[in-house]
Amino acid sequence: MDIPATELIARAVIRRDEHLLLARQIGKAWSFLPGGHVEPGEHIEAALRREITEELGTTAEITGFVGAVEHGYTENEIAHHELNLLFGVTLDVPEPTSQEEHLEFHWVPLGQLAETNVRPASLKDALVTAEESVPFWRGLPTPSRAR
Repeated sequence: MDIPATELIARAVIRRDEHLLLARQIGKAWSFLPGGHVEPGEHIEAALRREITEELGTTAEITGFVGAVEHGYTENEIAHHELNLLFGVTLDVPEPTSQEEHLEFHWVPLGQLAETNVRPASLKDALVTAEESVPFWRGLPTPSRAR
């Protein structure tokens, strides 16, 4: 069995007027936080600013570290392992517009976040349950050991 390389992902937690900005790939039923992959040798905050510019066509101010979520999944029979680093972000525009044809963005009321299909689920659960001012960590479940 091949062990997947760990992908480093920088994600933006963008809150405005009791809403959270989410991204969705057009045609998919689930949403995710804006951001994306950190390139080899790239600083994490620089990667997040780059991704926000690419996705939303605006600059971002990083306001602080929010938390980290480890996630594993299989897509097209390929195993993936990722570490999502989340940062609070403010944008320079009042209403961001997608700059990528395959993505759309939407604001979700914070009170409806628990019922919204956001991936990874552990990231959504952390956003719903964690104290806003306290950074969080959500790791993969520990595999049970054979006895």
